[in-house]
Amino acid sequence: MDGKVLSLNNNVTHSDTLPVRDRSRDVLSLARDFIKRSEEQLKTGPKELSKDAEEYLLAGDWLGREKDLETDVKRACILSDGNVLQKEDFDLSHRQVKSIGIFIEERLKGFMRNIKSLEEFNLYETVLPEVERALILMVMKETKGNQIKAAKLLGINRNTLRSKIKKLKIKVKP
Repeated sequence: MDGKVLSLNNNVTHSDTLPVRDRSRDVLSLARDFIKRSEEQLKTGPKELSKDAEEYLLAGDWLGREKDLETDVKRACILSDGNVLQKEDFDLSHRQVKSIGIFIEERLKGFMRNIKSLEEFNLYETVLPEVERALILMVMKETKGNQIKAAKLLGINRNTLRSKIKKLKIKVKP
């Protein structure tokens, strides 16, 4: 897509190679578009951003491109309890949950109610990569980016970890 121009809203166009953090005025507009896509594609129901969620998104250091913002917004839509997205829906480190199993089960219950009507929806292929990505990111952060230590902690081969990092498009600091 190099050189192509994306239309972000009716009035603004930018190259897709310009990081989101350089277009902070567009972050909320993009986030709202991604919320609508989530409602349409994932049947998450109508959602809106709370003030603290808006502030979190605007203050975020978006190292990635629009796809990273889209992933975070869609994940927040899936994980949120209500119709208003809170900071905690984006920043999972602020959530306090007794166990990861309970956390996932609670978040998937509402999601399941919304997708039962979709016969061709592949829940496994949608949710599992997000859980795996979050786990790898958490372990990579804990090991300060050391892939050998991360692989050992995860109980997988280093080459498997590298393959997953590539497949899940995880950015690794050199």
